[in-house]
Amino acid sequence: MTKISQRRALLLAAVVPALLVAGCAAGGNGTQAMKGAASPATPTEEMSPDETENESPAETGSEGATPSETRTGAGLPRSAIENFFSALKSGNLDQVVSAFASTAVVELDGQATADSTQAIRGLFQKQLQGGTEQQATHTVEDVRTISDKDAVVRSTSKAGSQTRRELFLLMQDSGEWKISELMNNQPS
Repeated sequence: MTKISQRRALLLAAVVPALLVAGCAAGGNGTQAMKGAASPATPTEEMSPDETENESPAETGSEGATPSETRTGAGLPRSAIENFFSALKSGNLDQVVSAFASTAVVELDGQATADSTQAIRGLFQKQLQGGTEQQATHTVEDVRTISDKDAVVRSTSKAGSQTRRELFLLMQDSGEWKISELMNNQPS
């Protein structure tokens, strides 16, 4: 297992269950975010206050939001996600794909898992053809900088009558924040 794979696995094991439960609690009905979602594991170590930063929700897109994450590395996790959403809205497929790390995995609700740059390009090419992404609104709900190399961003997107929740894992890749994992689903 490569160093990146190990770091990603540890990050997923520690963060995803807690975020799924938090997302469910925010959803109001208390049901699990996804069928078969496990209960959160008890964290084995606490994060120091400067490793995690919670933010109030802020609308992204043309209105923009003032990022306030811990300044680590070049750019900010919030900026990377806002740039990704801007690329979706503008229909710029190359910019959308460039938001992802070369080892990224994308799991969109109802779609096959994309685990290569080529597969990610094909997945978003289909998404952009529908034209609904240009009209979508995106809200960053939570940004957590886990370390100087890892971050988690939770957002909500609305396109037409469809609402989606997104969970992004980001990593530093050549000095830039890149999306290493993207998972979305529709709230139940």
